Amino acid sequence: MKKMVTIRYYALLGPHRGTQADTYETAAETVRQLLHEIQANKQIPLTTHIAKAIINNEFVDWDAPIHDGDHVTLLPPFSGG
Repeated sequence: MKKMVTIRYYALLGPHRGTQADTYETAAETVRQLLHEIQANKQIPLTTHIAKAIINNEFVDWDAPIHDGDHVTLLPPFSGG
């Protein structure tokens, strides 16, 4: 079943996508599946080994389920000083 989620892109992902957030229709059941779907369609340079996932302002495991109306944040690694 398809669901609508809001995806937020942080750090370099925002400029890469040309937006900080968008509404996305997906059949993905987990955040991992959502990331793979986005990578196939939009070429987002992230892997689950280095990035973090957030659903509705809570850090989650990549296998966490997503639901219609969720806010999913893709958080790449940060560096700086």
